[in-house]
Amino acid sequence: MTQLVDDKILSGLLQGRAAPELRPHEAVYTTGYWYVRLCQAAFSPAVSGTLSGAFTGLPSRIRSRAMESLLELPAEVGLVSLRTLAPLIGRLRSRHRKLNLLSIEALAAAIHLDADTFLGTPSPPLQEALTVEQRQAVVLNG
Repeated sequence: MTQLVDDKILSGLLQGRAAPELRPHEAVYTTGYWYVRLCQAAFSPAVSGTLSGAFTGLPSRIRSRAMESLLELPAEVGLVSLRTLAPLIGRLRSRHRKLNLLSIEALAAAIHLDADTFLGTPSPPLQEALTVEQRQAVVLNG
C-alpha cells in the first residue's frame, strides 16, 4: 500500500532518518503543500520552528545532502500534481468544510493514491476526515 507522509516525516526521510513505522518496500508520496512548507522551513533558517530546527542542527555534510534532496525530491518520493487532485478536492469540499487547504489536499491525495497517511504531528480534523473517507491515519511519536 502507498504511504503518504507529511512534512515532518518527509524531513526525516531526506535526512536519512526514516521512521521505523514506514514500510521500506512500499511507495512514499507527499503533498505539494507539505513539500512547500518543508522547503520554507529549511530555506528560511532565521525562522525557528520544529521543521527548520531539524535542519539547522544537522552536521554540515548531512545537512547539505538533505538540502539537495529538497531542491529536487528523490525519485523514490512521489508528488501528485494539483492538476490531478483539484477536481477531487472540489468534490470533497462539500463533505469536509472545516479542513484547511493543506489538509484537504492531503485527504484528496490519500484517496487518489489509496494511501495510508503518516503524520509527524497530530491533526485531529485531518485524521477525522481520513476516517470518514475510510483511509488510515498513523500519528508517529518521534
